[in-house]
Amino acid sequence: MAILKTEAIILKTYKLSETSLILLLYTRDHGKLKVVAKGARDPKSKFKGCMELLSHVHIIYYEKKNRDLQLLSQASLISAQKNMIGDVERTTLGLAAAELLNKAVAGEEAFAKLFDLLGATLETLNTTRGFLEAVLWYFESHFIDLMGYKPTWDTCLSCGQSLGVDGGYFQAQSGGLLCSRCGSTGGGLVIQGETLEILYYLQRALLPETAQLHPTPGQKAEIRKMFDLYFRAHIEHLNRLNALDIYYRMHD
Repeated sequence: MAILKTEAIILKTYKLSETSLILLLYTRDHGKLKVVAKGARDPKSKFKGCMELLSHVHIIYYEKKNRDLQLLSQASLISAQKNMIGDVERTTLGLAAAELLNKAVAGEEAFAKLFDLLGATLETLNTTRGFLEAVLWYFESHFIDLMGYKPTWDTCLSCGQSLGVDGGYFQAQSGGLLCSRCGSTGGGLVIQGETLEILYYLQRALLPETAQLHPTPGQKAEIRKMFDLYFRAHIEHLNRLNALDIYYRMHD
């Protein structure tokens, strides 16, 4: 049995008994990890204050090879995302980012850049004001890049022509767009030029700046649909994100 230390973000919690919890974690050094926190539901638990969803914690756990459920020994809080508590908008967007990562990433392979992206996204949702859905768009855009299937936004997949202000037709499976001429026969999701400008911006902006965007209802609809189609095309068995369904019902 090995004793391991790492940083982790709590993606999900499950009741195991009257006093214990199972935690699904994304860790900096060991990828996805499932642990049991014995006594975590006891009011006098040593884990008190460290077990909230989306919290960023430092953990020590006992690892047994070939066992899916490991034993949590210690946990200390790094960041609790306190502003999310009671704020349904912030919470659902944070849970959507966690849900996407959970469904797209398998196994225990370390991926520090992805861990940092999730942590920065949650911290920004916790502290920033404005159009918070754009913070999730930033996460989705950079998540695509880190996972190795970044779309081509600037040129037509067929003829290589610059898309520019004319926009194009989004081809989820191919990872890019057709220009208006090629798309007239190839089809796809229509993306306006102004929407493409937002997507360009998300790739180069600083994360806290994204909440200052003011997209039109049409631009929001195009970006939401584009990400939905793209993740469905490239992540096996991914349907809609449950947290996003809740968010959309509140904001449409």
